[in-house]
Amino acid sequence: MDFDLSMPILVVDDYNTMIRIIRNLLKQLGFENVDDASDGSAALAKMQGKQYGLIISDWNMEPMTGYDCSGKSAPTRRCRKRRSS
Repeated sequence: MDFDLSMPILVVDDYNTMIRIIRNLLKQLGFENVDDASDGSAALAKMQGKQYGLIISDWNMEPMTGYDCSGKSAPTRRCRKRRSS
């Protein structure tokens, strides 16, 4: 399975240690373009300015949960269609 290692990834978690763990795992896999946000509100702000190929989010955060963030971002999210060759 091929992955675009330059694909932008957003990690959303209110626990900095978890962000660091996920970022290190992604780096070991070869991904370098990784941003992070500390809650759903910060994630939405980042998604307004950049299109992410993958978003990894904690579900239970304050003040905006990962669930709330996914609901608010879905109508505005721009998705790229990939064609398999």
